[in-house]
Amino acid sequence: MSLQPGTSLAHYRILKRLGAGGMGEVYLAMDSRLDRQVAVKILPADFCRDPDRLQRFKQEAIITSALNHPNVTHVYDIGSEGDVAFLVMEFVEGEPLGERLEEGPLPLKDLIAIGLQVADALDAAHQAGIVHRDIKPGNVLINRRGHVKVLDFGLAKMRPTKHEKSDQTQALSSIGLVLGTVQYMSPEQALGRDVDARSDLFSFGTLLYEMATGRLPFDGVSAQEILAKILTAQPDAIARFNYSAPPELERIVRKCLEKDAEDRYQSAREIVLDLRALLKPPVEAATKAEKKSKSGKLTAVLVDDEELARLITREYLKQSAPDIEVVAECGNGFEAVKIINELVPDLVFLDIQMPKLDGFEVLELIDHEPAVIFATAFDQYAMKAFDAYAVDYLLKPFSLERFQTALTRARQRLGEKPAIAASDLKHDARPADQPFAERIVVKDGPKVHIILVDKLDYAEAQDDYVCLYSQKKGYLKQQTISSLEGSLDPRRFLRIHRSHIVNLERVAKIEPYTKDSKIAVLQDGTQLPVSRAGYQRLKLILDERS
Repeated sequence: MSLQPGTSLAHYRILKRLGAGGMGEVYLAMDSRLDRQVAVKILPADFCRDPDRLQRFKQEAIITSALNHPNVTHVYDIGSEGDVAFLVMEFVEGEPLGERLEEGPLPLKDLIAIGLQVADALDAAHQAGIVHRDIKPGNVLINRRGHVKVLDFGLAKMRPTKHEKSDQTQALSSIGLVLGTVQYMSPEQALGRDVDARSDLFSFGTLLYEMATGRLPFDGVSAQEILAKILTAQPDAIARFNYSAPPELERIVRKCLEKDAEDRYQSAREIVLDLRALLKPPVEAATKAEKKSKSGKLTAVLVDDEELARLITREYLKQSAPDIEVVAECGNGFEAVKIINELVPDLVFLDIQMPKLDGFEVLELIDHEPAVIFATAFDQYAMKAFDAYAVDYLLKPFSLERFQTALTRARQRLGEKPAIAASDLKHDARPADQPFAERIVVKDGPKVHIILVDKLDYAEAQDDYVCLYSQKKGYLKQQTISSLEGSLDPRRFLRIHRSHIVNLERVAKIEPYTKDSKIAVLQDGTQLPVSRAGYQRLKLILDERS
């Protein structure tokens, strides 16, 4: 049923049709009492005779009117005229986000501006006990000034209070097993399970991914294929489609898109804080650099778990380098990462073997590239560390003269661009006779996860990243799978496919998958692809076991 221009519903005169959705049509109308334009959403007569759909329509009005937020459309009225039920809302003149995304990825500043407003609206809804359940570009409207409105709470549910029964929610869910738009569903929503606010955060992560890349993270030719990917697959890295996207945005999106709700952000407010932080580091880093240049001194951080070693370094600096100011000292790797990222020193004196994180792991986790002088009692790390990145390598105990030589090299390094980035040190600094990795560090925003190699089940390549699976959880790390393969003991780990490395102890059997392909079945039932070459190697190992 369509309304013609000039039709009246109560004191609302229809001007034109704006669009249509699964729950009815939306019209631009004039409120004759207040002389203002409004949006009128109508529920067709057939739907009005369906108690479930009528209940959802009324529920949308109740839920939306419960929110008073600048990024949520305001509800003015609800009523009926003959066989037509209608909902009167604020009219927002703007462009749906979906239309803007047809032109491709958004600039970072636009992505952050839109993302912040949507996340803030979700935070307000969630604090009011409301789950939207249909966050997608079509339900995000942007006006000419960049102001965002989140629309269509037609699928939303309100968490019942302890004094209320959940009959209302049950009525909304009984229409179908799955409510929502397939491409933007969370895994729990796709499975028809009860959802909470974290389901909206998954959908929001899908929205962020699409704004960053211009494409969906999970797509397919059928709803079944899309749902399967939402439940089991990992999206391609954002950097594959948008090289200007910062790694921190990748981390935010990946955390939103965790399959397990417990591993996602737990509130939209956390996402708001992380999106705001995307705008801050360049400004802070520039300010610190400006301060250092004005002071005329180089700044240094001393990292060593032995206080005596730090004392000797301080004394040597006093004697031979009055132009270098020690701004901090750290006794372990975790502390060092925090301090170096905060203070952005020019120079770091770094021990290798320390509690919690070793020196190479510290370098892997810091965000900039200081000049590094290793100071350690172990000589087996020297050659490749020096060749790859280190300014110098001081073997304890070292003399003042040797220390001064290292400082001279540091000043030379600080006057030129390093040939190799600090992020590459983790790949190049392990000499041939160094033991294979016993643990893997993964940076997740302000958090650091340490995965013991014994607990690593398998790894999956995702462009310039690897997803490390340990104890049924996935951890995304910026590293190539070839580099990871080189750090693992080949007697315990095998690359069975160009995109997969498996812990041999986890493999239960090999099974045929298609006529010409095989899969490895792990003890927990996980299935991994096996290439022809990988099959020959894996079969040989399994045969030797039996």
